[in-house]
Amino acid sequence: MDKEAEVLLVTGIANPKPLKKLLEENSYAYHMLPYADHHIFTIDDLRDITKEFEKIKSKNKVILTTEKDAVRLVKFSEELMHLPVYVVPVSHRFLFNEGEQFYKLVTDFINNFKKE
Repeated sequence: MDKEAEVLLVTGIANPKPLKKLLEENSYAYHMLPYADHHIFTIDDLRDITKEFEKIKSKNKVILTTEKDAVRLVKFSEELMHLPVYVVPVSHRFLFNEGEQFYKLVTDFINNFKKE
């Protein structure tokens, strides 16, 4: 990410704190349009996003969203085509390093599943 860029963060996730921290550390400034978790974007939201983006005076500006929200914005691909929209990949992690335990539970269940 360009540290000189001004970013409009558009997100509907439960915990945007890690994204905000990333932007605080890696951008000149950021503005946020928060939406509720699992928000379904409407044409009015698209208008708000465009309006907020146009308010940013910097010539070096981008819109940033998560993969999760990008999926919900894809229906506006044509309208967003002329804007610099970037998507942050989302990855999962298991708390307390329990990933192996989870995979073993799932694998054991599948291997022991019997059709009746």
